[in-house]
Amino acid sequence: MNINTLNSAAAEHKSNEVPFALYKNALSGKTAGSYYARVINQGTCTTEDLVCDIITAGLNKSYSKEELLSVAALLKNAKLARILSGCAVDDGFTKSSLKISGVFKSKNDTFSGDRHSLSVSCCVTAETKELVKAIVPVIRQGNSISPEITEVHDLESKSAEYLTKGGFLCIKGTNIAVSGGNEDVGLYFVNTKDETKSVKLTAEKLGRNEPKTVSCVVPSELESGSYKVMIKTQFVNGKYFSKETKTHIFEKEFQTAE
Repeated sequence: MNINTLNSAAAEHKSNEVPFALYKNALSGKTAGSYYARVINQGTCTTEDLVCDIITAGLNKSYSKEELLSVAALLKNAKLARILSGCAVDDGFTKSSLKISGVFKSKNDTFSGDRHSLSVSCCVTAETKELVKAIVPVIRQGNSISPEITEVHDLESKSAEYLTKGGFLCIKGTNIAVSGGNEDVGLYFVNTKDETKSVKLTAEKLGRNEPKTVSCVVPSELESGSYKVMIKTQFVNGKYFSKETKTHIFEKEFQTAE
């Protein structure tokens, strides 16, 4: 998720980086020696994740997370009610409607669950198709299990420039869950002038600790100065850990704020 895209009055999606990997095509004939592409799955996003993205971008105004989730549930139910009444619902991203399958014996034949089925048909809108055309995928060598921080956002100051001591910090990325038994595993605030002033948070001190999102309260013991955010983890997936600690440091510098 690109916070800058969310903040934009006229959303611009061309800068979105869609990662993909190439695989050897095993088919013979004209395609022999060629490769096919697969988008590298970045995980499943829930309604709660979307709400958290809105809050991270500072677009929720006076609405709380619970209020936004409540509105999302109302919209979901309203959309479903319209679809089940026979309407085609266009939400700007997809267009959904009911579809009946099966053969009817005559003009007066009735619906039968044994011969017919009712399902929801969904397709992307023309607007969505045009947006997708403007995106240029970025090639990667595979689904890396190394941690990578892509965004750090301070919710107190609503910026990506400061670390507000005692405020809430949201970190986005891939494979960034802080987990593992090695002593050096943790979320670090690295002082760029004096590393002895750096502060480490263990997994127990984190609010949200997931592969794509890590959140915490910015340590109050941070001294004034410039810091970088670093993650050290053994995370591979939900069941396995690497023996060695893997490290990623977000290169952007942040200034402390009271």
